[in-house]
Parts: sequence; C-alpha cells; structure tokens
Amino acid sequence: LMPFDAYTIAPVGAGTMAYHFREDMGIEGVFMGGYGMKSGTYKELESPPYGVAPDAYGFLGSAMIDFQYSPIYAKMNVAGKRIFHHDIFVTGGMGMTLEQALQPDASKAFSPTFGLGIGMRIFTGKDMTIRLQLRDDFVIQNRSKTADKQGTFLKQNVSFMVGFSKLG
Repeated sequence: LMPFDAYTIAPVGAGTMAYHFREDMGIEGVFMGGYGMKSGTYKELESPPYGVAPDAYGFLGSAMIDFQYSPIYAKMNVAGKRIFHHDIFVTGGMGMTLEQALQPDASKAFSPTFGLGIGMRIFTGKDMTIRLQLRDDFVIQNRSKTADKQGTFLKQNVSFMVGFSKLG
C-alpha cells in the first residue's frame, strides 16, 4: 500500500526474487504493480468550491534491482512455547517507475527510480517466511505539462508491504 502521498493512494502488489550469495547479502529483483487513485484531498480540491486539479501522478508499476544486506539474525521465544527465527534487512537499488497523471489527459511518466528500504523476515517453517517491509522509492519525474519551466520533480513513493516468501 502507498498511503503517504497527499493527492494519491495506491494499492500495490509485488513479486520479488532474490539470490543470496552469502547468508547476509543478496541481490533481489522487485516487480510492483498497482493503481494510483485520487485521495480525499485531491477530490476536495477538484470540487466546485475550489476547482483546482493538482498535477499529480498515480503509481502504475515499477521494476527494480536491489542489493540486500541482513546484519541482524536472531531467535525470539513466543510465550515460552515456540521459537521463531527472524532477520532484519536493509535494501537499496535502482530501476524504473511508470506513473499516470490523474488529470483528464492521463499522460504517462516513465522515470528513473532509486529505492531504499528496511524490513524483517520471520521464518515460519523450513521454507516459508512472513515479510514486513517499509520502502521509500525516490522517483525523478519529468512532467511536460507543468507550468514550471523545469518540469523535473523528485517524488517519493513510500510503501508498506506485508507478504510471504517461499525459500528455494
């Protein structure tokens, strides 16, 4: 879910595949898709009292290559009955993001992206994990229809993800 933009909200789905060349380091491919929708703030601004449609772009998808480093691996005891193994990881990488304008012309922006994240995996069995991750993707976006002569923006797509991993 990307809930932190003032003008858009985007439910997302992601698929990742990682290769760990050491216990604490790996390379990961990340493919995300979603649909950026108008937030309540955007809808209020375009309503009759205000009549303004902000130059906002909604998330459609991204492809990234990340380096992953897991400096912390530990065990936790839950109510004295079960021990869970878990790790905490940081990730960083680059790729491309596709977004679409919320304004009627629906122009698209294909933009270079640099991402950072922090997460945790809880190992639930021999080959399964629950994964929690907070990710911040920095998108360098060119918008041709903006009134600003530069037309280049630094946009942040912050997402919170919960998922499952199958280990191979």
